[in-house]
Amino acid sequence: MISDFLGRWQCTYWFPSNRFVGDEPSKYYMRSREEGDTLVFESEPNEEGSHMVVRLTIEDDIATGTWYENTAPNDEFKGATYSGTGQLTIDPKTRYLEGKWAGAGYDRKLGKKRIYSGNWEIVPIEEQ
Repeated sequence: MISDFLGRWQCTYWFPSNRFVGDEPSKYYMRSREEGDTLVFESEPNEEGSHMVVRLTIEDDIATGTWYENTAPNDEFKGATYSGTGQLTIDPKTRYLEGKWAGAGYDRKLGKKRIYSGNWEIVPIEEQ
């Protein structure tokens, strides 16, 4: 039930680093809302000026959907826009979502776009 997922969340995804071998995390604090049969997570305003929206449909213990991100205008990605898809499993006791994302991005070494993928988690934040 979507109403079980309303509240404040931390969304973290890992992407291939341009600075070192391995993955780097990107984190957003998000608020969730219900839009029909879709669960929408939207990032809270941050100092960097980046923004992310995640739209998921939930079926049993699987969440499937899309994401859209505008990177910070003054970071290494210079305000680039990215989007893609993802699928996450849901732990019914903790509401912890974890899975994988995929999306197109610019490969600076090859000088063209390619498909990237990585780990992804969305974790509830207890509010006081």
